[in-house]
Amino acid sequence: MKKGKKWKKIEAFCIMLIVTLLLIFVRILYQPGTESERGELYTFSNGWYQLKDGKKTELKLPCFVTADKDGQIILYNDMLSDADKGKILSIRGIQDQLEVCIGDRLLYQYKDNRFEKNRQMKGKIWADISLPEKIGQEVLSISYETKKNARLYVYAPMIGEFCFLFRQHLLESIFSILMILGMTGLGIVSVIVFLYTRHRQIVEKRFLNVALFLILCSLWCIFDSGIYQMYGSQNAAGTLISFYAFMTMPVPMLLFVQNTVSESVRWIPQVWIFLLYANAVLQGFLYFLFRIPFIDMLFITHLLLFTGVVSMILLLWKEYRKTQEKEVNLCLKAFGVLGISGVIALVLYWVLSIYWYESIFQFGILLYIAVLFWGLLCKVSNNIQFCLEQEVYRRMSLEDRMTDMKNRKSFEMYIEEIQEGAILLENVLLLFVKIAELKKINDMSGRQMGDETVIRTARSIQSAERSVLEQQADDMLCSNK
Repeated sequence: MKKGKKWKKIEAFCIMLIVTLLLIFVRILYQPGTESERGELYTFSNGWYQLKDGKKTELKLPCFVTADKDGQIILYNDMLSDADKGKILSIRGIQDQLEVCIGDRLLYQYKDNRFEKNRQMKGKIWADISLPEKIGQEVLSISYETKKNARLYVYAPMIGEFCFLFRQHLLESIFSILMILGMTGLGIVSVIVFLYTRHRQIVEKRFLNVALFLILCSLWCIFDSGIYQMYGSQNAAGTLISFYAFMTMPVPMLLFVQNTVSESVRWIPQVWIFLLYANAVLQGFLYFLFRIPFIDMLFITHLLLFTGVVSMILLLWKEYRKTQEKEVNLCLKAFGVLGISGVIALVLYWVLSIYWYESIFQFGILLYIAVLFWGLLCKVSNNIQFCLEQEVYRRMSLEDRMTDMKNRKSFEMYIEEIQEGAILLENVLLLFVKIAELKKINDMSGRQMGDETVIRTARSIQSAERSVLEQQADDMLCSNK
């Protein structure tokens, strides 16, 4: 009982430590440089204005800006200097048909590649634009197209050398990077534990289920990230991998559940596995033959994921009520964490169209796997301990505690082995040593003296056995020479 409480305290401490580190990283992220820091990298927040009826309306970014009756927003800035020439202007979010011009020259206009992106995916991409070598007195303009009279939150652009901007983008993606590293690390540990337990004659396939799930999650997170979408050389191919990883990543965890519940209800996870595979095949068929974008079919995958998690929670809940097993209860709690994070992510995605919805889901996945992995480790640890104890008891049952020699049970087993292989034997010699008058020694000198007599006899036999083996080794050495 005390050991269980100790592990729970350690687990709670680890969770608190992870949350604290994440809060520190978030605090670091939202400390961009000011406009006075024009060395390496600075936030271009001042000098922006709109023209309405020929009048200037001053703005300081970031802020909310209202679109006109045509749904257009145009911001101007004439504060670029010669110090900015040749640098990179980076603007967050390309979901509202972003265009950037300097004077009459078009510097940037977003165009989808072969793989169309949705609004949420575009929201996490930065537009990195090279400023011309000759800026002069030309005015920089940024335009967006949105709904009529809509309010759009416009972030302040950043200006700097590419290496510093790239570092800043990495810092802003630190949460996802940490999640990916955590998933990859847990996946590697799962494979190592599986190989170790198999070496110990304990085959626990659920470690492989966890490892495969984490690999698919990592692929989805990497190829769906804003960093890859901005700098990936094979952008369309990576996005396709991301969609397929997202559609199939629940399959290993359904196999996990299948290996956890009783055999009579294993058909339920199998049905969901079939539906997920059918969904992946059908969406691929519709995309490659009819060019229906994956983003237009994404709601089907979300619906399958949501209903699948709910079904597994209900299945595990009924299984726990029937069996009262701690392992099933732990699995139920893990799926509860995954379900809560998934619902929050879906609300952020579909209702609020927030691009960082995936961070919530990634954190939920990591907690979900951590809970399951912890339960598996405890179960395997108990199994290994049980096996070791069984091996110790087996050896003790075949040895005499007083002399450390094989006992009668071991002798009888050895005789049976000899009889089974008697055909292969040519010369067999059985030597029996009898300790005579042992009862008289016990009666006259006491039980302790009788035990010492038995021990001395055993030591003499062991010494004689060593001498015979040494002599045989010397004879073989001499014959080889």
